[in-house]
Amino acid sequence: MLIKNGNVIVFENNDVKVKKLDIRIKDNEISEISKKLLENPNEKVIDATNKVVMPGLINTHAHIAMSIFRGTFEGSDLYTWLSQKIWPIEDKLTGDEVYNATNLSILEMISTGTTCVNDHYFFSERIREALEKSKMRAMITRVLMDSDGEKASENRINEFIKLYETRDKNNDLITYSVAPHGLYTCTGKILEKARMLATKYNLPIHVHFLESIDEIESIKKLHGDIAVNVLKKYFDGLHVILAHGVKLADSDIEVLKTLDCGISHNPISNLRLGCKIADTTKYLEEGLNVALGTDGQGSGNNLDMFETMKIAGLIQGGIHENEKRISAKDVIKMATINGAKLLGLDDKIGSIEKGKKADIIIVDISKTLDNIKLLPNVDIISNLVYNTEGRNVDTTIINGEILMENRIVRVIDTKEVLKKF
Repeated sequence: MLIKNGNVIVFENNDVKVKKLDIRIKDNEISEISKKLLENPNEKVIDATNKVVMPGLINTHAHIAMSIFRGTFEGSDLYTWLSQKIWPIEDKLTGDEVYNATNLSILEMISTGTTCVNDHYFFSERIREALEKSKMRAMITRVLMDSDGEKASENRINEFIKLYETRDKNNDLITYSVAPHGLYTCTGKILEKARMLATKYNLPIHVHFLESIDEIESIKKLHGDIAVNVLKKYFDGLHVILAHGVKLADSDIEVLKTLDCGISHNPISNLRLGCKIADTTKYLEEGLNVALGTDGQGSGNNLDMFETMKIAGLIQGGIHENEKRISAKDVIKMATINGAKLLGLDDKIGSIEKGKKADIIIVDISKTLDNIKLLPNVDIISNLVYNTEGRNVDTTIINGEILMENRIVRVIDTKEVLKKF
């Protein structure tokens, strides 16, 4: 495959640039990047004139079967929403319902430019089934917790072990994490078991961390210590993906800097649940890796990572006023290469480089009525963050395979998914 005449987003010396380049894909990898590459016989050619070619977006924290919960939140705090709306419904979900809801979310992600997602849910074998059929890249798990008793906890651990040990070892599109739900829903006993599993299988930890003010006291009450010390006690030496990290004090940041961890920033969900705004400007200045996530659609509304990028950039202006804050270039990196680093996949994805997997999206910036928000396009990078929507994505390529072209999804029967859902 050859992608020609595109405005290609590249990372050079910690900078983000737009260059007129052609990209050749061989099998599932980027094999050449140069100006005006010659076409080979029998090679598929995609003309990316008046389009942006960029790394696929990486959603580092989601509950992808939660499309079923879209619109369930209004005017509630996080704990009430979970305990009175989400958990009671989740207790009644079936594997088929999770499978169908997952397919809807996969369709949403492919059509809006997400090429990799980090999931945090249950009925994980059905989620994996849907992901494998769609050829989506994902990190998956079976969430662990023991706030509802030891028997339920052991069942979850066994489900995780079964999930991991029945994996297709030849499918590198699907990777895995060990995922305690949160430090406020997990006792030290299950956190220790999570550490043992992560160590045994050489996997990262994926955990909700300091998402709301209520968590601070809940963790102290349960563990007799502050959250960051609990995190260090059980997961020091492991790679840790921290979902949210909204309520970080300066002292917390100093401890996190000693750990192998990063933050999955979920700005829309945090705003919707009234959880305050994470100071990602400070986190990045302090050397923490910050990536982006959407959370589930119940609180995050949707899986459109372009919307997430826009809000992530805007809200830093809201808390820093005229002070230095993150730029559009920072946000692009948060949605791509920073996400790859957070998932431990930056040697494979996250940037357009020779030898990396071909996870690429093509965004239409042509002068049409549908793109009226992008005109005049005097700053492509700024427009990608602040004026682009998921529906501007024309083509989605994962692992060198076209999953959507000209806004037509190839790998999923859209009508069938909507009918079943």
